[in-house]
Amino acid sequence: MYGFGILILEIFTGRRPTNTLFQASSSLHHFVETALPEKVMEILDKTTFHGEMMSKETNGEEYWGSINKEQMECLVGVLEIGVACSAESPRDRLTMSQVYSKLTLIKEKILGAGD
Repeated sequence: MYGFGILILEIFTGRRPTNTLFQASSSLHHFVETALPEKVMEILDKTTFHGEMMSKETNGEEYWGSINKEQMECLVGVLEIGVACSAESPRDRLTMSQVYSKLTLIKEKILGAGD
């Protein structure tokens, strides 16, 4: 589960656990955990959602402004799954069935948001 959690965090932040931002006292897990939920937009990799680099002038603000509350809650939920799966202690990590249940709820919320 740890590897799955780190993969989720890598995909959504665009950062690797070996990034120089993370020194001995920090980690990708800690970086995301401390940002949730209030600073989620600051840690997301903008290319993940737009497919190309945003211009430096806008920094993706127009795109981020188009994300509604339900979509934001889903992003936070996925990152929370990544954090929970990458907990330091194996017994503190989610099980695969817990992850499946949480991801299913997120999927239903996303599909329902389009209605």
